[in-house]
Formats: sequence, C-alpha cells, structure tokens
Amino acid sequence: MKSSTIVACLAVTGLCIFIILSCNKKFDEPPAYVPPNLTSTLTIAQLKAMHTMGNAETITTDDIIEGIVVANDSSGNFYKQIIIEDSTAGIAIDIDDYNLYTSYPVGRNVFVKLNGLILYDDSKLIEIGASKDVNNNINPIAAPLKDKYVIKGATNAPLVPKVLDVSDLNDSYQNMLIQLTNMEFAEADTSKTYADTSASKNTVNFTLKNCSGKSITLRTSGYAGFAGVNIPNGNGSITCIYSIYNASKQILIRDTGDVQFNNTRCNGGPAVQTSIANIRSMYTGHDIKLGAYKIGGVVISDAANKNIAGGNVVLQDGNAGIAVYLGGTITYNIGDSIVLDVTGDSLQNYNGSLEIKTATGTIKPTPVATGSVVIPQQLSIAQLNSNLSNIEYTLVKILNATAGGGTTYSGNRTLTDASGSTTLFTSSSATFVNNNLPTDANDWIGFGKLYGSTPEFTIRNTTDVTASAGNNNNDGIELTTSPFAINFDNIASGLPEGVLVKISSSSTSIGTDGTFSGSQASWSNTSSGFKNYASATGLTASGSSSDQNTSTNRALGVKQTGSTGFDPGAAFLFDLNNTSGKTNFALNFLLQSLADGVGRTTTWQVDYALGDDPTTFIPVTTSPSTITTGPTFASTPVTVNFGNALDNKNSQVWIRIVSLSATTGNGSRASTGIDNVEMSWQ
Repeated sequence: MKSSTIVACLAVTGLCIFIILSCNKKFDEPPAYVPPNLTSTLTIAQLKAMHTMGNAETITTDDIIEGIVVANDSSGNFYKQIIIEDSTAGIAIDIDDYNLYTSYPVGRNVFVKLNGLILYDDSKLIEIGASKDVNNNINPIAAPLKDKYVIKGATNAPLVPKVLDVSDLNDSYQNMLIQLTNMEFAEADTSKTYADTSASKNTVNFTLKNCSGKSITLRTSGYAGFAGVNIPNGNGSITCIYSIYNASKQILIRDTGDVQFNNTRCNGGPAVQTSIANIRSMYTGHDIKLGAYKIGGVVISDAANKNIAGGNVVLQDGNAGIAVYLGGTITYNIGDSIVLDVTGDSLQNYNGSLEIKTATGTIKPTPVATGSVVIPQQLSIAQLNSNLSNIEYTLVKILNATAGGGTTYSGNRTLTDASGSTTLFTSSSATFVNNNLPTDANDWIGFGKLYGSTPEFTIRNTTDVTASAGNNNNDGIELTTSPFAINFDNIASGLPEGVLVKISSSSTSIGTDGTFSGSQASWSNTSSGFKNYASATGLTASGSSSDQNTSTNRALGVKQTGSTGFDPGAAFLFDLNNTSGKTNFALNFLLQSLADGVGRTTTWQVDYALGDDPTTFIPVTTSPSTITTGPTFASTPVTVNFGNALDNKNSQVWIRIVSLSATTGNGSRASTGIDNVEMSWQ
C-alpha cells in the first residue's frame, strides 16, 4: 500500500473518532434562572402617595417599584394593562400591547423603572402611563419599550387575596387582589350572562350583595372570554380586583374561576327555576355544590324496565338532559314532568357523564304532568359520538342501524349504521336483558352517555327498536286544514313533525342529516350548525343576546361556515305525507338574515321532489325571484306558488329551502332563519 494512502486512511479514521466523540458530547444544562439585579426604592403605596388627584406627574427620579402580577389580559376583561401589587398597595400599568399574559403571567414578580413614566388617575383610579398626547391624554407604554420599563422577575409567587367585607373597602385597596365572602347576585339577574355578547360588546354591571345587605358593583367587559357564560345563582366567595370609578366602588374578576357561588343563598331560597342546560354549564372540571336552584324536565328513562342504575332518573329539558340520583325506588314513568329542588345537591362527574346527586332522603316530587312527549333528535352514530358531551342524556333516534357482538342484549354490544359504530349497553337488571337481538336493520331510540371515555347508547325498552324504513324515515306532515302553519316557537324541545335539516344537499340528493340544537343560540354565534334563533320579528339588528334569549318568537336557523356540507348544501326540508285531494299548493315563509354586517351573501332556492327516496329536485319560482341572506339584517316575506305541480299526489312530497351555490363575497357567512311557514291549498 502506498504511504499516501496509509496517511489518508489514518486521517479519515481520526476524523471518524473525532465525530464519534463529538456526538457523545453531553449538552450543557440550561442556565439557572438569574433574577434581575434590581432593588425597589419605593413601595407602591409610597409611589401612589406622590400623586395629586386630577394631576399627571412625570417621574424624573431613578426610582423602582416591585410587585407581583395579580391580573392581566388573559381573559379579555382587562385591556392593555397588567395589575401588580406589593404588601402595601396595588397599581395598574398601561402597556400598548396584546397578549401581555404571555410575558406577565399571574404570579410573576416584576420591577418597574419609573424614570420617564407618568403617574395619573382615570376617574380617581391611579395608574402608570408613559407620555401625553396633544390633548394631554396619557398614552400607555409603547410595546417596544415594555421590556425597558417593566422588568420580568421570578414566576409562581404565591398569591393570597385579602379577605375583606364590603364595608372595609377604601382607596388603599385600589387594584389589589381581594376576596369577598357570602356574596350573591340578585335573583332577578340569575338568568343573565356576565356581559353583552352581541356585536355591540357592551360592558355590563351587576350588583352583588352579601347576607348583611351590603352591595358592590361587578363590572365585566363584553370582550371578556366569559361574557356569554351564565352568572351563578348561589352564594359564596368572589376573588377579584378592587377598582373605583369616581365615587363608585367596583370589582372585576379575572375569569369565572374567581366566582365560587356554590352555597345556599342568604335567605335559604326560594330556589330559582333554571334550565338543565344552565346547570350543566356550571360544571368546569370539578364537582360542586349547587346553589338555590330548581330544575324541571320530562322523564325519558324507564324505571319499570330497569335498564338504568337503581335510584336514577334521566330528565330532559329542551335540548339538554341530565341523570339525577334520587336513591331508593324510582316509580316515575316515561313522560312524567317533574320539578326538582336541587339546592345544595352535588353536580358531579360520575363515570364520565354529568349527574346530580341529591341529598340522602330527598323527597321525590309528585309529577306536575304526565304523558309529556319528547321528540327524539335524529342523528347518525357519528354525530352522536362526536357531540356526546353536549347531548348526553337526551333522547336520540338512530336510523337504519344493526346490532351485533352477541345474540342477546346482555352487556356491551355494537350498534352500527353507515356512519360508524357505538357501544349498545344493556344493564344486567334490565327486564329484556336475555331477549334476542334483532338481526336486521332497525331504528333505535335511546340516550347516549360516556362510561369513562367510551361512548354508550342505551335504549329504555324493546319498543324503542322498530323496523327501519331507511335514512329518510320520518312520520311526515299530515296536512289538515288550510292554511297549515309552523311557527317554530317550541323548537327548544325538538323540531316539529316532518321538519328536517340537511347538509350536503344537491339537485339530485336529499342530503345527509344535520344536527339541530334546541338550545337558544345568539345570532352572532360563529359555530356551524342548525339552531334555535330568536326570530327577527319584533327585534332589530342591534338586539342584544339577552333580548334574543328572552324572545319567545323563535326561528329555525342555520349558521353556515366552511364546514363540509354547509356552503353549499344546507337545507330546511319539509316532508309531507301526501297532497291527496289538494290543488293549487302554495308556500309562504319569512327568510331572515340575522347577523348584521357579515361579508358574504347566500342565495337560496325553493324546490320539490316526489317519492320515498327522491333523486331529482325541481326548482320553482319564488317572489321575490332572488332570495338571499347576508350581508345585512333583514326579514323577507317569500311566496311560492306551485301551480298544479303538487296537485293530488298520493306519495311523499318533499319541499326544500336550500342553498345549492357557494356564497359570494368575503368574510363570515350569514346566520339564516326561517319563520312563519304557511302551506295553503284548495
């Protein structure tokens, strides 16, 4: 071998050894946190004592204050500022930036270099700003300068609010974290939300009082992330930032976790009637004691056939349901309406699903009505599984599904339709546990729940299983006296017979089943779906969410988004059993554009089809000839004359209001409603 080759080989070998050694090098540990080399020269109280109300003092000394962040902009209830406090006082620091909570989380120690900043008051609330504009208004610290003035220190400092009585509050507690006990909202306000969720985003003030009758104002921004959350009805403690507005005492919360009103109200009642949906919204990940509430609902579980845990009953109110553990022997029948006082009862997660556990010995109330009918929501198994946390313990109908995994109902079986599968669970105590499973496709009525993280579907008895007529199975509208009217005012409990909602509709397809929520929805809600909206009738574009929620005039609506099947493809569908003996059929309805100022326009058409499984839909002329929703608030009367097209039909007749073309324009899509549907004939 040539010496040059040997040298080259040795060089390569050395390089490989060097690389191996380099690859085995241990990385350095991250450097330990080193606090800034700063020391405060003033307490916050001393700084605030330098201020004269109504003035604005520019600080020219190299003084420093130190404090712990007790509030920031994480929830949106504080805007472009952080609140800090030390053992002596608290103060707001104005910073012209967003997402301050990422740099200044609650519990972070900060140092503020004061030289060049301005001490001022906004309606007697003392704050720190940075400069004056031409009108002598105080500007916040510019975003690029925040690290120059507000120096980050260690995190996770302990925060202990000062526990005070309302009568203790004075200016020395400005912008400090405090806790008030035995507080509650006025009973008249307990159906309201923390703030305005309409496009106006108005700030809302509520009066809180304690059991001695002393009161204070809770102020919440319409931009707070929790603005649309219902305020609690019970009594308890509130952790908050104390503020003032001139002579008015105010408090602000950082998020709803600051409000722990889970105890009985000051007067022990009377319990306020509320919805099951509101009770469910109070659960935020941990078990709580309920305040002074009553709930009403229709029994949808079957105690007689025992396919439910002993002592339990399932109640449904509108489009929300819940299990209630009463203990003992349950004698309620399906369709019994009961009103239950749940004051002091536990709202808890039991094996994955929400349950109200009543106190031992709770008297079971006598039904206020019997024979009430709950219309099941028609869903595919995929829709049931994906939305189970919102619709658990509500009555659901699954079409054209087969059961497998065993020969009898006993235990866990598998229920399958075209969209997917779920667990069909039958208790060992059920009267039909040893009955044979049907082997063919059937329609199934029952309710869903979670067991751990596993979705389960439970029927009440074997009459919940009926022969399937396919995906378009529906009892249909039986036309009686002309005109036949549908006003949608009671859709909280389900869609009227023969009214369906569809997505992915086309001129040759009826589409697939959409999911309808009977819960009241705001026009400004941005999630896609078919909804229970307030009708435009009697309201204006500026109608607040509170105005909408209190309106009894409802509309069936849809929020279109880019989700598959909604743009285009959303449809309102009317299934008529037949038009035998009827001629000159006509349709009138209101087409409502409910969200004002959206960017896109949806064009709708009216069409019809005949037969059990239609594959051709025929468009008809409307008046006005073009019907649209968006971009502005409107309620348009629409008239459709079918001429002789629907005369004396012995088969099913389908009428649709459908969007078959993509929306035009840019930005968000409309919230569309239909109301006051009227069918007439001769």
